[in-house]
Amino acid sequence: MKEYYDITPLIEYARKINCPWLGCVGGKGNGKTYSIILYALKEFVKTRRCLRYLRRYDVSIKPKAISSLCKAQRQNLINLTGGKYNDFMYYQNKFYLIRTEDGVRVDKCPEPFMICSALNSLSAFTGADEGECSLIFYDEVMSRKENELPDEYLDLMTYHDNCIRNRTDYFCPTILVGNTFTRHSIIMSEFGVDLYSLTQGEITVIRNKDKIPTFVMEYCADTLHMQQAGDSYYSRFDNDHIKMIYKGTWTVGNYPHIRSNDLQCSRLITRIKIISPAKVALSAELRMIDGKHIFLYVCRYMSDDTPHFCTMLHKTQIFDTAVFNYFPQTGVFRHYLKCIITRMTFFSSCEIGEYFRDFLRSFPGCDRVKNVYQ
Repeated sequence: MKEYYDITPLIEYARKINCPWLGCVGGKGNGKTYSIILYALKEFVKTRRCLRYLRRYDVSIKPKAISSLCKAQRQNLINLTGGKYNDFMYYQNKFYLIRTEDGVRVDKCPEPFMICSALNSLSAFTGADEGECSLIFYDEVMSRKENELPDEYLDLMTYHDNCIRNRTDYFCPTILVGNTFTRHSIIMSEFGVDLYSLTQGEITVIRNKDKIPTFVMEYCADTLHMQQAGDSYYSRFDNDHIKMIYKGTWTVGNYPHIRSNDLQCSRLITRIKIISPAKVALSAELRMIDGKHIFLYVCRYMSDDTPHFCTMLHKTQIFDTAVFNYFPQTGVFRHYLKCIITRMTFFSSCEIGEYFRDFLRSFPGCDRVKNVYQ
């Protein structure tokens, strides 16, 4: 077992099969970002090709949020440059290599080591030629705190074109990196990645109809550092939600969201109030879109919600474990169950999804249902 994750084998494998689009998911703190920045730093020292660092929102590249990104690389910088540079400086969305003595900057590399951008402000990206880049690093692709942008896949391709500028004389990988928060990712789906089918510790190659590799995806194996952290801090708790931290397993967020426009265009069939084990009231809404597709939408129950009825359910049920046995006798239940098992269930937030998952898991004999949200 490795102490930390190393991105180099993934890049070299992708280079071997000539696939410049890569993905990497794994536990929080296993060394993904550190490894990629170290790889890029080595390339910059050798070739002066910079790293293109990308985030979804521009707030993530503000100095207060990002200025310490390279802090852990200081000793590597000293070793790689023979002491010529010993620190990093963040200025106007760019990291530079600098040398300081007694806290005073005495030297600065003229070329930026890293250029930082955000997809939501792509219109402000002029596409000016900043020189060749060694790789493009899209960080925090899957985050429960951020919603994906409406045209994120297209925006990424536009950004990539601006960075590469049709250069084909060397291998320049684009790496999408995220933690194992959620298996719902529109942009990963656009690349053909089925996050449910990944096996930890293995590399998956996505190919097109002509068998040409289009995307190389790695689900990071457990690391010694994560295991030690788990033994020291986290494994003592009987809470599978935190296994992502020390095992890299998917623990949170099989909770897809629905676009607001689709929700507004849907027709409400029935709404049922349920109470989670944490005593949080949820509204489970059976809805139809396009006159034929039925889906389940779960949100927080509001006290002023108007009860809805249907011919097969003559009253709005407020149910918990005590009355759940009645519900399977109704025809509506079959639609609810089908939506859950076939993953046609959407949530207003990951927090609501957690409450709903815990609600399902509280019923003995509901293994098939609750396993969908493991």
